[in-house]
Amino acid sequence: MKKITNLLLVLMLMGSIVSLAFAVEADEGNQGNPVDDESNDPVNETGSPKKHHFDNETEREVGIMNNSLGARIRLLQLEKALLTNILKGVMTIQVLKGLNVTTSELEEILENLSDVLDAVRAVDPTANDSVLVFVQLKNDSRNLTKQFRDSLRSLLDNETIAMIKEQLKNMTSDELQNCSMRLRHWIRQFNHNQLYRLYSFIGETNTSVINDYINGNISLDLVKLQLHKMVNQMTKEKRHMIFSEVKEENIKKKIHTQAMLEDIGRHGEGNGHGKPN
Repeated sequence: MKKITNLLLVLMLMGSIVSLAFAVEADEGNQGNPVDDESNDPVNETGSPKKHHFDNETEREVGIMNNSLGARIRLLQLEKALLTNILKGVMTIQVLKGLNVTTSELEEILENLSDVLDAVRAVDPTANDSVLVFVQLKNDSRNLTKQFRDSLRSLLDNETIAMIKEQLKNMTSDELQNCSMRLRHWIRQFNHNQLYRLYSFIGETNTSVINDYINGNISLDLVKLQLHKMVNQMTKEKRHMIFSEVKEENIKKKIHTQAMLEDIGRHGEGNGHGKPN
């Protein structure tokens, strides 16, 4: 039972940073792929975003945007997803032109995606409406990506699409790599701040571990292991005290996130870049 309680406590302590720790792997491609078939995009049959519907992913993303650093990270993740999809779209169109396929519709969609990218880059992460604008632009990005994918499927057979997908593997650009580096920097900074906050619950701070993490010398998994060892050495009373404090903090965070989502719902989720087919 003690092991279960310890594990639960560690999970709650780490919950506020785990979503960021795996952000590079889990979140950067979440706007869909212009070539792959992704049936889980939150859009209805017309290709428009579902009004006032927020999936778990959006709720989790918005959850860290209660400060400008969290907002900056989400906007950078959206920027990287757009850069990736635009790059894949450009290369796809080049292949299609080599096959003498008409690409005017795809090029128009790609121009709209570029407009969304410009809009994302123009967002001020410190502005009061940054969360609303992020959700709107994210939905516009998904909508346009779905349009590109649907249009591509209407032009080509599955074999040709598979051939294009193979050519797009491991593609990158200097611009994309630069965006990844900036994103990694801000994620580490965010987690650095969160680690200090988590250590404040415990009552002692291992500065050397935090510095090793921020400098890239150790992984977040090793930091979690160190926290787990600290929890194991606590008295039962201290574990329950921390458990209560973290639980209260998470409840406040949940309430704040729901309030932001309700505000977004009142203003609408889409900006209109993605036109229904």
